[in-house]
Amino acid sequence: MRILIITGKGGVGKTSISAATAVKCAEKGKSTLVMSTDSAHSLSDSFDLPIGSEPVKLSENLYGQEIDAGKELSKHWKDIQNFIKTTLESRGIDNILAEEISVFPGMEELFSLLTLKEYYRTGKYDVIIIDCAPTADTIRKLSFPEVGKWYLKTIFPIQRQAAKIAGPVVKGLYGVQLPTEDVFSSVKNLILALDGMKELLCDEHTTSIRFVVNPEKMVIKEAQRAYTYMNLFGYWVDAIFINRIYPQEIHDSYFGKWKILQEKHLKTIEESFPGMKLFPVHLFDEEITGLEKLNLLGNHIYGNSNPAQIFTEGKSIEIQEKIPKEKYCLSVKMPCVDKKNLDMWVKGDELIIKTNSYKRNLILPRVLTSMTLEGAKFEDGRLNILFRK
Repeated sequence: MRILIITGKGGVGKTSISAATAVKCAEKGKSTLVMSTDSAHSLSDSFDLPIGSEPVKLSENLYGQEIDAGKELSKHWKDIQNFIKTTLESRGIDNILAEEISVFPGMEELFSLLTLKEYYRTGKYDVIIIDCAPTADTIRKLSFPEVGKWYLKTIFPIQRQAAKIAGPVVKGLYGVQLPTEDVFSSVKNLILALDGMKELLCDEHTTSIRFVVNPEKMVIKEAQRAYTYMNLFGYWVDAIFINRIYPQEIHDSYFGKWKILQEKHLKTIEESFPGMKLFPVHLFDEEITGLEKLNLLGNHIYGNSNPAQIFTEGKSIEIQEKIPKEKYCLSVKMPCVDKKNLDMWVKGDELIIKTNSYKRNLILPRVLTSMTLEGAKFEDGRLNILFRK
């Protein structure tokens, strides 16, 4: 199975490119599911066909699905939803409104991971394409498995014990019901259900992340930050779509200025993502909706190539043995980073790497936990960290 996660800044054309990629995969004879995780779904608008919360057949080999977080929560995690709803109602919120807002932001991303895991387990599809919400939400989605494990290990036991002790007192004084044991069990099961997702999402032979960008300064900056984050956390980016490039045949004086600006930004993209497969996607003279036009877009992007193939290979994290059993180098790919904004320290068996607003607690391999951090160098877009016995 191949999993393609397509993301980018809001409004860059993620859904159209996700849909076109799915159409091309299906055309190649692959059983393909394209799944939207954005709370503001537009996949059905792109295909100009009705798509619901369960997979719907769109054409030969092609299926579509729009995740409904409320339905998933009600179906599988009723204890959690009931607790949230009851708590909101106890604070004077209307029961219908409480029902609506019991689905918190990020639930779509969480349930898409659970759905993805189930499809991977059954092997029902050859290719799954995820049309993600904007970049920040994608980052949150990909962090769920790792953050969830950390939460269960550190915070969850404290909260669980505190609720047992303080629950009756808080209810008596303030009339607020703290989570019951059933709710805590449901939360734990929900997080444990994500077990194995980190490994699946970081398996470069199975999962690829692809960015959609426009040749615009703000969009490129966000893609650079997201690319750094993906590499920091071990996710593999194998392609970037440069969408809405003005065609060469446009000679209008107004668009001529924009074309000059786009050429400057196209050069920045090439310099920012060296070695990356770049797909130039020109601006069409009509809206791309419906299977026929999505097929045209797919042909424009991929030609005769297989959209599910891995376009750029390599590892974001490597361990190199410098001196046998004595000195090792942990090498982390960190593109688009100014080393002035990079910080790093070891705490127990964790290596903490911080760049700008992103921080990762990287669990060190066992071979490195007994060693001393000797130093680090930033070379050719990689952070090389040295450990010695």
